[in-house]
Amino acid sequence: MNMFKDILVHLNSRATAASVLQTSLLVAKKFYGHLDAFHVHLEPSCILPVPVVSADMAGFVVSDVVQAEEKAFAANADEMRAAFETFVAEHGVLVRENPQPELKEVTARFREIFGSEEEVIAWCSRVADLTVLGRPDPDVPASGDGLSVLNAALMESGSAILIAPRQAPESVGNRVMIAWDATEEAAKAVTLAMPFLVTAQEVAILETDQPNDEWAGAQALADRLAWHGIKAETVKMPESSSVAVRGTEIVRQACGRFDLLVSGAFTQNTMRRWILGSMTKYLIDNADIALLMTH
Repeated sequence: MNMFKDILVHLNSRATAASVLQTSLLVAKKFYGHLDAFHVHLEPSCILPVPVVSADMAGFVVSDVVQAEEKAFAANADEMRAAFETFVAEHGVLVRENPQPELKEVTARFREIFGSEEEVIAWCSRVADLTVLGRPDPDVPASGDGLSVLNAALMESGSAILIAPRQAPESVGNRVMIAWDATEEAAKAVTLAMPFLVTAQEVAILETDQPNDEWAGAQALADRLAWHGIKAETVKMPESSSVAVRGTEIVRQACGRFDLLVSGAFTQNTMRRWILGSMTKYLIDNADIALLMTH
């Protein structure tokens, strides 16, 4: 794949919609892509705890709770549709339902899908070139649901996931840094990021670990990219076993100069993540540029 044409755009909140749409549009403009924007209209049964919907509770209480939740979900869906319609109108994006690859224009559509966010995002992203999602705010407890959606996308989609920065960016993919540790996940992320890498003005490889420098170090990756006409500088990061120390250095190297960070996601097993912390979550929380990740 040498371009992102079918771009799945997840719209779920007012706080992230502007950045997600702008990030998606910047990508689509590079490849004359199609923005397949969608909102998951939650169903009360997807989020209400089992005791609330059990037969032991009075029917009128269940009905009141369900109606209140459905009203809130419908209002959120209407808000996301309105945000989409305003955005495409302001940016002159053509609204099209069906593929028209002969058009040298960015196109878009909006879908409202009923169900569970985790399930919908996992299924839909498997048939997209790229999936763009918002970034949960670590200071807002309610954004925990956003983390579960991100986790489902990263762990279950098998495709490229682009996590938008919190603020709408001015560019995406013009200057790319690769966080390279020679894991399977990092290798997959580089492969899926090739449409960005071949069009980037600048590419750098930050070697965050060195399991086998002779066979799969940063220079070996740079040699691979050179075969595609990509000139990449290599930078070696100081060794550290601390997730916070390593994460801080990655953020320092990437943010400010680059507008896209490519990285594997959840490269450690569950026990090591529980003991040492997750580099993936650290980067999501702290590297406020676009992140292209995959597991």
